[in-house]
Amino acid sequence: MPDPTNNQKQFSITRDPRISARVALPTLSTIISTLIIAFLIYAFVSGLSFQFYASFLFLFYGITKTMWVSVMLLGLFQTLLMIPFRIIRVVKTNNIKEFQRTVERLEDEEKQGFTLKTRFREGNVTFLFYAVDFVMQLVSYVSIGRLFLTDFYSRALNPAVLYDWVPYPAYPIRDIFFKIPYPQVTESVDLGWKVVIPVWIVLVAVQMIILIARRSIRSQHGQATEKQLFTGEWTRYTSGYLLFFMGLAYFLVRHFPLHWQLSIFSGDVSIPNRTFNTVTAIATFLVLVYHGIPRILRKGRLAHSLGIDQKVIDTTQKEMFKDTLFSATLIGLGAFYITNHIPSAFELSIFTLEVISLAAPFTLDRLVLKGINVTRSSEDNKEDVIHEFGSGQLPAEKSGEESPPPSTEVKVKAEQPETSQKNPENKS
Repeated sequence: MPDPTNNQKQFSITRDPRISARVALPTLSTIISTLIIAFLIYAFVSGLSFQFYASFLFLFYGITKTMWVSVMLLGLFQTLLMIPFRIIRVVKTNNIKEFQRTVERLEDEEKQGFTLKTRFREGNVTFLFYAVDFVMQLVSYVSIGRLFLTDFYSRALNPAVLYDWVPYPAYPIRDIFFKIPYPQVTESVDLGWKVVIPVWIVLVAVQMIILIARRSIRSQHGQATEKQLFTGEWTRYTSGYLLFFMGLAYFLVRHFPLHWQLSIFSGDVSIPNRTFNTVTAIATFLVLVYHGIPRILRKGRLAHSLGIDQKVIDTTQKEMFKDTLFSATLIGLGAFYITNHIPSAFELSIFTLEVISLAAPFTLDRLVLKGINVTRSSEDNKEDVIHEFGSGQLPAEKSGEESPPPSTEVKVKAEQPETSQKNPENKS
């Protein structure tokens, strides 16, 4: 008769290796990413990153002999350094968003921490890039801010800070007053409320005509025909944008420009500049809104192509627009507060980055997407849209088309994140 005690010991002996085998060792990509992050932190703490940006700033100064131009060249140089990260971010944008959504779905902070540690240890490429990119940008911009907080204008710079091949600047530092051209309205006229009221009436009338036309077409020809006629550019005339157009019309009518001239905005880069701080904050707000609104419109068109109900699309787009305005306002106010305590050289460098970023969607991003043959309506983006707009409600009326296939597609894709969410919990 077999001894049950021996069987129990045999069972416990075979189980130990199996448990230890489940403890995954860090992958090569994890080790490399850890070393990169550790080096970036060490570079910031030890002053290597400060020396790096200071050396290139004074290298540009040695060439141009103009400090404010050198500051702008440093902003351009920083943009060129971040191009590889920008390219990878554009290519991996959907994977990064999926990773962010996975973490956001876990309400428990312990589960979020477990997911982060698991992704890091297992060498998840998306997470590793996200971590390295974040640390890289943090170290870069904090180092640049630290550089411009240094008073090297009136006090001689320590030669040990610069690389050996960078020429030491001759004091005093030359041309510290920046000069930025801008169009200035020299004469304007207030057309008064007698023009404001009719313009508002026209805007409201256009809104009412669109609403009446949509309801009439929906009742006579069905919801499918309505969607075909009132999509794309028509979505910007919904009630969510009416107040914006009314406010813009009020400003233009009360300050209607008559004459323009090209003026020069100037200031000292060695001290804070309240006017330039305000310009930088407004530019930050406009850049974020500029990049946010086209993305909202693209997602709305894709949501329509997936068969999501138009009311759901309109409501979700309004919420996304409000979130974009709130985030842009918050970041703009934060930029205004921070730059009030930093010499305007930092703002001039950031302002250069913002101007370049305005052209990014039409230059670098378009080339990257064209080169890798990626479109905004890819399957990954469909999942992203379903996450934003929900599972959606397909219209009951379809002219000559069967509704089950798209409805099944939307529901299946909407349920996938929930099943993927349960897997880490089961493994844990």
